[in-house]
Amino acid sequence: MANTTFNGPVRSENGFEIVVKNNITGTYRARQASGAIDTTGMGIANTATAANLTLADQIIDAVNYTGAAACTVALPAAISGVTCAYIQSIDTAGGLNTLTFNAAGTDAWALGTLIESRAGAAATMDSSGPGEGQLVFTPANAATNLFTTGSMISFQCFEDGVWTIFTKGFGGAATATTGAFAFAA
Repeated sequence: MANTTFNGPVRSENGFEIVVKNNITGTYRARQASGAIDTTGMGIANTATAANLTLADQIIDAVNYTGAAACTVALPAAISGVTCAYIQSIDTAGGLNTLTFNAAGTDAWALGTLIESRAGAAATMDSSGPGEGQLVFTPANAATNLFTTGSMISFQCFEDGVWTIFTKGFGGAATATTGAFAFAA
């Protein structure tokens, strides 16, 4: 196929797929081309941690969760085009209580979504399974958590009922050896 050059924006109502052809079997493997969200025009909310929070479309919520108390974050319905984000505004050292993100109803993470975690002071990954719509962070009561000040999780919906996750700012320091993320049903 030939290369194509566009002059102006390229638009799609259902995201873009990147495909890679296996040169031995000839099969194609597709994945959603998601990446970092475009924050242009999004609103910002400085949100005090609470037992229950709700994210809203086109809003970045900066939350001061510390692990001192459990916090549950509800996502809006996964409708194609909806985008929201959670940014950690302070360090998560302060307790062992979980931070839980819940997709609405039967909404779920895109199958095979990976998220960075820590186990035994080493970096690891957790992968979402079929129908999983919960993401749980369990902190350590220490200033060594991979999820800390400035860490962000953004949620994008390209297909109704399915969330794509993008993370940034996780565990950049060599001392970020604690805190675990895990997908759940």
